Amino acid sequence: MNALPIFQKAEAYLNIQLTRTGPGGTPQPVGPFITISRESGTDGSALARALAERLPVGDGHPWEVYSGNLIEEMLRTNNLPPHLARYLPEDRVSEVDASVGEVVGLHPNLWMLVAKTNELIRRLARSGHAILLGRGAAFATLDLAHGIHVRLVARPEYRDAHAARSLGISVGEATARNAERDAARQRYVRATFSANIADPTAYDLVINVAQVPFPVMVDLIVSYVAAHERHAATLAGSH
Repeated sequence: MNALPIFQKAEAYLNIQLTRTGPGGTPQPVGPFITISRESGTDGSALARALAERLPVGDGHPWEVYSGNLIEEMLRTNNLPPHLARYLPEDRVSEVDASVGEVVGLHPNLWMLVAKTNELIRRLARSGHAILLGRGAAFATLDLAHGIHVRLVARPEYRDAHAARSLGISVGEATARNAERDAARQRYVRATFSANIADPTAYDLVINVAQVPFPVMVDLIVSYVAAHERHAATLAGSH
């Protein structure tokens, strides 16, 4: 996905919404947002794209998917060189990488860059109509209202077979790839948020993609978002 056109399209909307503040100058969430956490091989990107197409437009602001483009935009808004993105592949930052990089002067403190990425995730969540894929987004936004947090899981053999088919690699290669990515994501969330990425209580919906057909999964989340908005409107009206 090309990152900059999406952010440029959303920039004016973000600027308007972030000037609407609540008590203490804190920007108020103006609409729902979705985070998607996934085990490797569950096709979270396809789900995010399908949801963006199905979910209704609100306040003239369509739903947008933010994933790898988060890093490019974080660097751009902080006037940092684009080549730093290579030090921040998704869910691969470790304490060793951060400290070594800082000592030898290859790049700024990586934990500072992670913190700035989390700030951007929270800005996008507050803007509403954002689908945030990966990067521990559920934990970065857990205290924000109007969030729907989804976790995709499946038994390993299903995920390995799916990854092998979609990537055109052997099942053995897919098994190793999925295990490496899952372990890296677990380390990232544990190091960044002191949390367990697999904790089901961190999510509103935990979906077994091996058991729930893709169209049903999309319908389920779309229906849940609508119900969530109705509930939020009811609560707001009661005050």
